Amino acid sequence: MTTVTNFGQWAAVPGGAVELSAGGYLTRPAQVAVLPFFISRYPVTNAQYELFIEAGGYLDQAFWSPGGWRLRCREDWTMPRFWDDSQWNQPDCPVVGVSWYEAMAYCAWLSRVLGRVLTLPTEAQWQRAAQGGDSRPFPWGFQDPTAELCNWDRFFDQPTPVDWYPAGASPFGVMGMSGNVWEYCLNGYRTGAVAADGSEPRLLRGGSWSSDSPISLTVANRSGKDPNVQLPPGYRHHPTVGFRPAAK
Repeated sequence: MTTVTNFGQWAAVPGGAVELSAGGYLTRPAQVAVLPFFISRYPVTNAQYELFIEAGGYLDQAFWSPGGWRLRCREDWTMPRFWDDSQWNQPDCPVVGVSWYEAMAYCAWLSRVLGRVLTLPTEAQWQRAAQGGDSRPFPWGFQDPTAELCNWDRFFDQPTPVDWYPAGASPFGVMGMSGNVWEYCLNGYRTGAVAADGSEPRLLRGGSWSSDSPISLTVANRSGKDPNVQLPPGYRHHPTVGFRPAAK
């Protein structure tokens, strides 16, 4: 098992190009150059997120954007939506029931802990980490998803521990980039812009444990959810979305 409180498990991703598919802010496919970066080998687990809570992350405005802080105060967030539910709070499983703003606040807190600048990956970084340098549709290659490669199609009806599927790792050894939980990216869905605030929906990548179509799990697929809305179509209430940090 992975050491759930170990923040040092990073994958080095070399620079290269990715082809982003049409959809959202792109009316046609686009080639995007990606500089070298690091990305967390696993999604953030409940055990890791608990350290953010215990450190007062929900009470320290310094970790939050202005819009995120206003929403945190308005909604009285002090923990993830499902923090007390054993179906969703197992230590080695991805944290779920968090908004895009909570994911960004966690990255800001972890930046202070580790002494390096962390944030959510852009969608181009996310795809580069998942796909590598070829045209594979899935992190593991060209084979459609199976029960041995990732958590999908409601095999368990909940997230599984982040290190359960080594056969599904990306070319750079990044785990769980298809299935288990959708992952927040930095970009806006409608414009592709990178901004800390605003009403624009944010990009999600990777599919989840409830995805029943292989297309949802492809490295090029994208979805978007509004970080300011907490009822449908907002996604803080839903247990299919998590995140992982990235760093230069």
